[in-house]
Amino acid sequence: MLTSLGGHFPPACKISLKFSPPALRAGLSALRLCRQLVLALTLLGIAAAFAAVHAQEPIQGPKDSQAIIARGTIKVAITKFDLPAFHWHTAKGELAGPEIELSRLIGRLLKVGVEFVDDCPTFDSVIDAVASGRADIGVSKLSQTPSRILHVRFSEPYLVLRQAFLFNRATIGTQAEGRPPEDVLRTFNGAIGVIAKSAYVEFAQRNFPDAQIVELQTWEDSVDALVNNRVDVVYRDEFEIRRVLNSNPVLNVRFGSVAFTDQKSYLSFAVCESCVRLQQFINYQIGDNRVPFTLYGLLAFQAQN
Repeated sequence: MLTSLGGHFPPACKISLKFSPPALRAGLSALRLCRQLVLALTLLGIAAAFAAVHAQEPIQGPKDSQAIIARGTIKVAITKFDLPAFHWHTAKGELAGPEIELSRLIGRLLKVGVEFVDDCPTFDSVIDAVASGRADIGVSKLSQTPSRILHVRFSEPYLVLRQAFLFNRATIGTQAEGRPPEDVLRTFNGAIGVIAKSAYVEFAQRNFPDAQIVELQTWEDSVDALVNNRVDVVYRDEFEIRRVLNSNPVLNVRFGSVAFTDQKSYLSFAVCESCVRLQQFINYQIGDNRVPFTLYGLLAFQAQN
C-alpha cells in the first residue's frame, strides 16, 4: 500500500509507470550525450582562460648566464676609487689590474662584452649594485661576510689573506704590562680604525666586541688616524699592512704589525643571487687561472709600480 501525505489511497486505485525498453535506452543515451557536451564546453572555457592569462603574463626565468649571453654584455661593479695592485685607472683613464683582466677574461669566455659599473663609492655599495640587479657580478677586493652572503652569491676565493693589525707599540706595550703583546691584541678593547662600509666593520664587531670601532672614510684616513693617535690600531688584511710599512719604512719605528692566523679574508667575486651557473663558471675560471693571485706576487708588483 502506498501512503500519501493526506491519508490512504482507495484500494481500487493503482498507479502504474510504464516505459518501453527502447525508449528508455534512447533517453539515457541522450542524457549522457548532453552531459559530455557540457563537460567538453566547460574544459574548453577553462583552457581558454588559462591561455589568456599566460598570454598577458609570460613566465620569465631568473637571471643567469643564459640571460647575460642573450643580452650580450656582462655588467661588473667595482669601486670608483683605485685599489693598488688589484685595479686602478691608468694615466689615460682606462681601467687596468688583475681584477679587471680576470673580469675581461670571463667576458671573453662567455663571448659577451664587459661593462664596468665603476661609480661605487664604497665596498658595500659594490655588493648593493649586484644585489639590486644593477650589475651581474662585482669585484673590488671584496671579502665574504655573513651579512653579505644573505644578499649575493660568492665565487670561490681568488685570494685568501690573513686579517692583520698595525698598532701603536707604546700603547700596546703599556696595556700589556709585561705580558706578550699578543695577549692584549687578541682581546683588544681600545680604539680600532677601520674603513667605513667595508667588511672590516663587521669583522671588528665580531672579533673585538669590547673595542671602540672608529669608521674612517678611506684607508689613508685610517692610517692618518693611527699616526695622529686618534686610534690605537688599524685593522685590515696583511697585504695592506705590509704595503703601508714597505712604502713608508719609518713607520716601523713607532708601529708594529701582527697577522691573525685564524682570521682570514676570503676575496671573491660577488655574483647575482639567481646566477647559479654563472657562479660555477667563474669558479672554474678562478681555478684555471694561469697567473694566480698571491700575496708576495702582489707585493712585488706594487713595489715595482
